[in-house]
Amino acid sequence: MGKDIIVNCGRRETRAAFLEDRRVVEVYIERAAQQRVVGNIYRGRVENVLPGMSAAFVNIGLERNAFLYVDDARDY
Repeated sequence: MGKDIIVNCGRRETRAAFLEDRRVVEVYIERAAQQRVVGNIYRGRVENVLPGMSAAFVNIGLERNAFLYVDDARDY
């Protein structure tokens, strides 16, 4: 089973599609006029790993690091 992420960036919006076996299973759209933190796609750097909690703190360029569960990252 193949899993892929396709991202398309434009001036007004960024679109990302998650595929499994060449079929779209999720689509995310971020528009410049509607910026939110939750649900967006970020590129970041893992700063701290918490093995006991199966999680990590990730620097995504905000004031505080983001919290990421391992299970949320494993699917992709």
